[in-house]
Amino acid sequence: MSLTRFQDYVFLEYKHHYFVWEASWEMFRPIDSIRWNGDRFELDDKQYCSDPMNEFYGYGALQMKRACTLLTEKYSGEMQNAAILETPTLGIPTWFRDRRVVLSPCAPTDLSSWKRMCRGHPRTCRKSPRGKKFTRRA
Repeated sequence: MSLTRFQDYVFLEYKHHYFVWEASWEMFRPIDSIRWNGDRFELDDKQYCSDPMNEFYGYGALQMKRACTLLTEKYSGEMQNAAILETPTLGIPTWFRDRRVVLSPCAPTDLSSWKRMCRGHPRTCRKSPRGKKFTRRA
């Protein structure tokens, strides 16, 4: 079990299943992953949110709704202690330049998409500034 926070979301990983805190419902609900689509991070919950007229919308089935109710009772008080993430890795991550990220199938993997994702803060070593003279010591 691990609670993590990314942007306005609180995520719970429980037995290799992922849940997000839905503030308007005041419950956890299941998701498959959170992935980068080229412009922003989006929740991948199409499996659970297919028909809005279904009574189990957002949960998929009665068993999942019961499990989410139990998880909410057990872990809703611990959300203040959630670890803060810079880049979420909920799902099956792949390498995108210097970070492990879950990518959408149609996400571009170009430099401009990466800059939007990391907001210009790379994790790799930077190049030395140009125009500065360095002395070489023997």
